[in-house]
Amino acid sequence: MFGNKNGIDRLTETWDTARVAITPRIAAARDAVGPLVDEASVRVAPIIDRVGPAVDTARTRLRTDVVPAVSAALDNSAPARAEARDRATAALLALRGEQPRRVRRWPVALGCLIVGGIAGLAVGAMNRRMATPVPPAPFPAPTPASEPDDVRDTTTPYPAGRQTQ
Repeated sequence: MFGNKNGIDRLTETWDTARVAITPRIAAARDAVGPLVDEASVRVAPIIDRVGPAVDTARTRLRTDVVPAVSAALDNSAPARAEARDRATAALLALRGEQPRRVRRWPVALGCLIVGGIAGLAVGAMNRRMATPVPPAPFPAPTPASEPDDVRDTTTPYPAGRQTQ
């Protein structure tokens, strides 16, 4: 149908044809509209000079007053918007005759807990394997202390200065 030309060759040929056809029309439009644009810019320049300070004032007021108020309203309405979204979803499901699916989050929490425990065990095992054991410090052997003479008398269960009645 198109011979041996592929898509890129056909597109290039079509683009070149369109460019050749439209170039004189664009030049004629530019020549016709050019003086009108120059005249409009001369007429609009004084209006822009008068309106410029008002636009600057409006821009600063918008940035200082309106943007913070809209931001605060957006933050304050977040719970209400979430509730409205949930209710709209539930209403749409009810119209379709379907039940809303409950999202279970405990499997994810349990999985994270198990992965954290395994990671802790692995780090502990690696730390234990890499740590060099500390040799026990030798303690001096205890020497028997000499006792005073009055304590050596163990014939009575009471100390020497105490008397029984």
